[in-house]
Amino acid sequence: MEADIKGSQRKVMTVSVRPLRVSHGRHGIALKDGKTLPFVVTRQWSAPAGNYPERLYLVDPATREIIYEGPEQTELMWGLQALTELVTEVREPIPLEPGTYLLVFVLGGVKGGEFEVEAVEAPAEEAA
Repeated sequence: MEADIKGSQRKVMTVSVRPLRVSHGRHGIALKDGKTLPFVVTRQWSAPAGNYPERLYLVDPATREIIYEGPEQTELMWGLQALTELVTEVREPIPLEPGTYLLVFVLGGVKGGEFEVEAVEAPAEEAA
């Protein structure tokens, strides 16, 4: 019997993006003076077991221009039946305007998903 495995078996199942500091918000990317404040990206992969290079990208949805390319890291995937959670802290300020962007995830050279994320100005009194 043959398994029906059309398409990629490398998929991001869930994503959450939040500022590193709760005072900057609970969701999305907080901005101050046209640059990102530190934020955390958590995602859960479903992929065949093994070690893969993984990377995330922040992309302008209108132009498809890559605004930020995260570091490539080799990650151990647990397998298709057990989601593997990965967390990346982005601490470097990235020039960014308020708006909607895409987070694109790549595992072993295969795109595993893209998700919208909002970038918003942090409240002035809280962005210090």
